[in-house]
Amino acid sequence: MDGERIVLCHSLACLLWLRHARDGRDPVDRTLLVAPPCTDDVPAVVRFRPDGVTAADVERASGETLMFWGEPDPYCPPTAAVAFAGVFPRAQAFPGGGHLNPDAGYGPFPEVEAWALSP
Repeated sequence: MDGERIVLCHSLACLLWLRHARDGRDPVDRTLLVAPPCTDDVPAVVRFRPDGVTAADVERASGETLMFWGEPDPYCPPTAAVAFAGVFPRAQAFPGGGHLNPDAGYGPFPEVEAWALSP
């Protein structure tokens, strides 16, 4: 693939990306992970949990990684800051954000679009 490689993930896709990072697969230029789930109450979350992923894995997998999460998030009750402590060098909470999806009141996110499209 030619050009800059950017990964944008929401929810379960974040766990899949973290498994990719942990396994040392092909790195990309930039990554944005939004609302990674961490509950044991959803079988799909448990099945894809990226056990053992480290900050070094994340750093090696992408030149820049950002992680956004909402508080409280029903799919990550302890909060992503606790569940993924020390894994993300750059992370931002959205108080009252829920799962950061349309059901939580989020629709278009122009700042993310601008970040993804910026050189």
